[in-house]
Amino acid sequence: MTPIELSNLYQTLRTRISIHCPNSCAEISLPLPSDFGDELAFYRLVIWGYALVNEAAKIPLAFLTNLPPLKANYSFRNEISTLRTYVAHNLDISKKRDQKTYAFVHRWFKEACGRGTPNSASHYSNCCTYLAYKFQEMLNGAIEACDLLDDPEDGARLVADLKGRIDLAWEAYRFDPLVEECAARLGNPGFDLLAIRSKHLEKWRRVLSQADENERQRVLEQQIEADLLEAIGDALPQIIRENLQRVAASTDATVAALLLLRETRRIGTMTLPQIVELVSSHVLDQGNSEVEAKSVDDSN
Repeated sequence: MTPIELSNLYQTLRTRISIHCPNSCAEISLPLPSDFGDELAFYRLVIWGYALVNEAAKIPLAFLTNLPPLKANYSFRNEISTLRTYVAHNLDISKKRDQKTYAFVHRWFKEACGRGTPNSASHYSNCCTYLAYKFQEMLNGAIEACDLLDDPEDGARLVADLKGRIDLAWEAYRFDPLVEECAARLGNPGFDLLAIRSKHLEKWRRVLSQADENERQRVLEQQIEADLLEAIGDALPQIIRENLQRVAASTDATVAALLLLRETRRIGTMTLPQIVELVSSHVLDQGNSEVEAKSVDDSN
């Protein structure tokens, strides 16, 4: 398997899928190595492979590799993701997660070239050949699975399923308006919404794909609001000065009401209408008490 042959295999897959789902497999702009001869070639192959399985053809490959001949639970995506983490990130051996990455990669190297730590061009050449064979197996299996999309009995159902998965695989930016809207309703206290979106992106995609077709918007908003509330924690959605401007009550009454709101939210046994009613009545009672006290003082 050469780099050119590997590239041609992917182009064949793109052509087969485009018959049923146009533009579902993107072009890979990252270059493959010119040959599989050294360490740099291995790094380039890993980065190209990561772009293939996690970006350019993420949804179609995941779908097709779960069909015959490869069938379910094809784990190559995790393998290439771990290799890419190793070649592209500054790992910290003191962290358990990075220790697991190192352990996996050194086992992988041992299997690929006979050495847990490659130290020659020939070692890395063997690693390239080993990895390229895995890409070949995956792409050939996906291309063969495309025959099922042409099947006169089950093909239409499979194509509809694939199109549905592609439609629900939202690009990250499509979540931004919803996140901003939900944050505004909660009185966003200045959090980095992009960071929150990045942290929860895959979870939100799963929620979207698993929700009933008629409930997707509501279920997704519900999950986003829950994640925003978790990020907010005990922080009040508005600072005291802003609340004083909105509520016609003294500082003491407002502070007491806000503290009460924080406690009821932490306990989590009250519905939102109950919390609003409780806080409102507390503010009014406190305000009325202050007015009565002032009236008594004035009469004296």
